[in-house]
Amino acid sequence: MSVAVLASHSVSSAHAGVAAAEWDFALQRMGGHFLQSTLWQRVQTALGHDVIWARGEQWMWAGAIRAGRFPRYVYLPHGPTAISADALTHAIAQAVDAARERALDFVRAEPAGDVALPVVIAAGAHPSRAIQPRWTWMLDITPDEAALRRGLSAGHRGAINAAPRRGLSFRMSADPDDIEVFLGLQERTAAAGRFRGQAQAYHRAVARTLMPEGAAALYIAEAGDAPVAAALCFDFAGTRYYAHAVSDPETGRKLQAAAPLVWRMILDAREMGATRFDFWGVAPGREPAPGAPPHPWDGFSQFKRSFGGVAIERAGTWDLGVRSLRYSLYRTARRLGR
Repeated sequence: MSVAVLASHSVSSAHAGVAAAEWDFALQRMGGHFLQSTLWQRVQTALGHDVIWARGEQWMWAGAIRAGRFPRYVYLPHGPTAISADALTHAIAQAVDAARERALDFVRAEPAGDVALPVVIAAGAHPSRAIQPRWTWMLDITPDEAALRRGLSAGHRGAINAAPRRGLSFRMSADPDDIEVFLGLQERTAAAGRFRGQAQAYHRAVARTLMPEGAAALYIAEAGDAPVAAALCFDFAGTRYYAHAVSDPETGRKLQAAAPLVWRMILDAREMGATRFDFWGVAPGREPAPGAPPHPWDGFSQFKRSFGGVAIERAGTWDLGVRSLRYSLYRTARRLGR
C-alpha cells in the first residue's frame, strides 16, 4: 500500500509544539533515540524552529520544520520510531500527511529499527545527504571497570595512565555558562584551520535547555587552570551519547587529553547506571573498496573504536517528496550544486 493511500486513512493527526512528558516514557519503551525526545524538541524550539509530532499505539515521530523560502520541509532526526514494519509505514504516511497539510515540500526522515530500510524504499523515499551519521560505534558499559579497561587499545590505556603525570585534571559541569569554555576551544580549533563544528548559538541553546534538566553534561580537561579539551554528552534512557568534542590544536594534542577525558565520561555514565555509550558517528564499518581514498572520518573513527565496542548501522537519511514539482526542483538543484 502506498504512502499516499495510507495517509488518507491516518487515525492520528499531527500536533504542534512540544509533546507532553509522557511522550518520553513511550519513546523509551519503543527503544527510541534521544533526538526524538521532548528534551530535543525543546532544543529545536529554542533554536527558533516549529515542532510537530504524532503518535499511534506502535509508532511515534517528532520533527522540526525548516521553513526557509526554499525548500520547506520537516526533519525527523532518528525518527519515526516504530515496533513493526506496518507501524513504521503508518508513521511515515502520517508524517507525509502532516507535511502536506502545512504546504511543506518534503519529509526528511531517519527511521529507526531493523525494518526501516525496506519500509522507506517501499514508500518511494529518496536517499538524501546524511544528517545524523548512518554508522555509529556503541560500547556496552555494563562490565566492570577492569573489563572495560581490557577493551582499550594500548595507546588509549597509555594516555589514560599518563594523564596524572602530564598534569591533566578532569571535571564535569552542569553549569550552562561553562559552554563558553567549549566555544573558546572551538574557536582555537577553527583558527588553526581545522573542523569548525556547530554554530555558537546552537551550543548555547543546547546547554541552556538540557544542562539544567540533567540531560546534558560538559566534561573539561585542564592542564593547570587552562582548558585543553572539552566534550558535551547527552543522557537518555540508559544511554550516554558522545555528542560534541573539541581539543586545543596544540596543547590538547600534545598532552593526549582526549582519551582520558572520554574514559572519565564512560566511567561516570556507568556509575550513574547507564548501560551503553554511543560514540555517535564513525566511518562506514565495511571494508573500503580496493584503491578507494581514505574516508575523511577515519582518524576520529579509529579514536572511537579504540575504546572497544561494536559498529551499528542505521537506515540513513531519506526524503519523501510531498509537493512533487518543488521537490523535483530541489533535487535537481542539489545535483547541479555538487
